[in-house]
Amino acid sequence: MKIIEGVAIVIVSLAIARGIAAQPIEGSGFVVDFDAVELRMTHVAGNVYALAGAGGTIGVFVSDDAVFLVDDQFAPLTERIRAEIGKVGDAPVRFIVNTHFHEDHTSGNENFSEAGTVIVAHENVRRTLAQPHYIEMIQTRFAAFGASALPIVTFQDSMAFHLGGERIDVIHSPPAHTDGDSMIFFRGSNVLHMGDVFRSRGQPIFDRNNGGSYEGLIASADFALNLIGEDTMIIPGHGVVSTKADLRQSREIMATIRDRIQAGIDAEMTVEQVIATDPTRGFDWRDGRLTVADTIRWIYAELAAK
Repeated sequence: MKIIEGVAIVIVSLAIARGIAAQPIEGSGFVVDFDAVELRMTHVAGNVYALAGAGGTIGVFVSDDAVFLVDDQFAPLTERIRAEIGKVGDAPVRFIVNTHFHEDHTSGNENFSEAGTVIVAHENVRRTLAQPHYIEMIQTRFAAFGASALPIVTFQDSMAFHLGGERIDVIHSPPAHTDGDSMIFFRGSNVLHMGDVFRSRGQPIFDRNNGGSYEGLIASADFALNLIGEDTMIIPGHGVVSTKADLRQSREIMATIRDRIQAGIDAEMTVEQVIATDPTRGFDWRDGRLTVADTIRWIYAELAAK
């Protein structure tokens, strides 16, 4: 079965997959053929690695006394994820920070929590996961997470960890992909994990019924660009490890497309007329489960409502 990453669809055998923290109530949800998943560990810089597989890219910080993860993908992959981590560090996984609530970044929470890992997230992530929730872009309603899968440490603006002689800042970004987005800055290693606020390929995604915003994506890119140096490496929520120059280019593409759509609104064009002008021309946005036309409709609606 083909795996489509990002907003894509993944088929999960809920009857046999242990520990899935939330299950679709209605709709196909995030779905994966787990037997076909290939896990790929890449050294980014310093003590930080990126682990790609199904769902969001995991950030892996390794020190002598602890492993610190950013996100944890899907529950049926937990043991394989543990095995990959064991190849680069043998300390226990003490902390996981969820960059946001989407299940392709958080469904492993329960498995890790039951093994003693502390789950951390912005307070909006816990609030959303603690109740049934709907993700419009994949047209799916999810059940609430069980208590053991919820973040037990939450924050409002920022917090810091001090592990292995390195400071790790967890920072709530402007609402962008969702209303609970966090960026994680490994200052000693000079690596920033941006979660789905930044995707290094395809179209940007904003979960508008859960606080996401296209203008917020641009604002969050500006925030990150002001935070990091020219040589900082960036782990995106989906895609390949990137540079500040890559993020800057992504920001300019988003701004250009916004300005093209805004020009159509100012000219009193309908959304379908704006789509016909091909506002993404010249840029590598791609159709997925949420098509480019869908994304333009969402941006149009956000800008028109201002």
